[in-house]
Amino acid sequence: MGLNFRKSFKLNKFIRINKTKKGYSVTLCGKKLHLTLNSKKKLTASIPGTGISYDTTIGGKKKTDKK
Repeated sequence: MGLNFRKSFKLNKFIRINKTKKGYSVTLCGKKLHLTLNSKKKLTASIPGTGISYDTTIGGKKKTDKK
């Protein structure tokens, strides 16, 4: 367990950029849906107040068949 630092910049009513020591994330906020994309290409969609969310990775590694 260590000390973490996070800085959040709100660009407008719907867009927020978070900076951590490990990278960046961009959040699009609405009343019914939040979408977050981080620097590791992980996309999270969540419905505020319900605890329901979905995570996926965008542009994963291509599998190669080594013989």
